[in-house]
Amino acid sequence: MNDVTIAPPPWYRQRWPWLLMLAPGAALIGGFFMLWLAASANNSLVVDDYYREGRAINQQLARDHQATVLGLQGELRGVRDADGPAVLLQLQAKPGIEWPDTLMLSLVHATRAELDANWSMQRIGNGSYRAAATLPVGGHWQVQIEDPGRQWRLVHQRVSGFDAPVELRATGR
Repeated sequence: MNDVTIAPPPWYRQRWPWLLMLAPGAALIGGFFMLWLAASANNSLVVDDYYREGRAINQQLARDHQATVLGLQGELRGVRDADGPAVLLQLQAKPGIEWPDTLMLSLVHATRAELDANWSMQRIGNGSYRAAATLPVGGHWQVQIEDPGRQWRLVHQRVSGFDAPVELRATGR
């Protein structure tokens, strides 16, 4: 009898070690990708000072309540007139309110802080304001109007486009 023994192939020529190494290798690659993503991403949505932010929220609620007391509501729309593109605001309130000479219009993008915009609106009539600006076409926005003394504000939380007038109402209770 001939005892012929066939030597098994080396480990790297067998498929089982490679199949067993596939999952840990994929986890390692995914881990490096996540590390790169965390190091290169903009963390503008992370707040460092939670206490100060909490106090600011309480102040904003008081400003919303003041807008409710004054009976404020408005309509914001973009127009193109002889002077170029503009944003017009028409406010209404309870009788006897004194309208400030300027108001601050803020557009805050839902996810991209670099798209945020602030404009000063000039009074052009009783409760009417104008700013030489162009409203953005798309995206998800928060629209905020506030007086110069930061006593009240009107906010519309979810605006997905400015192709129709935006209704602003006081939300304070």
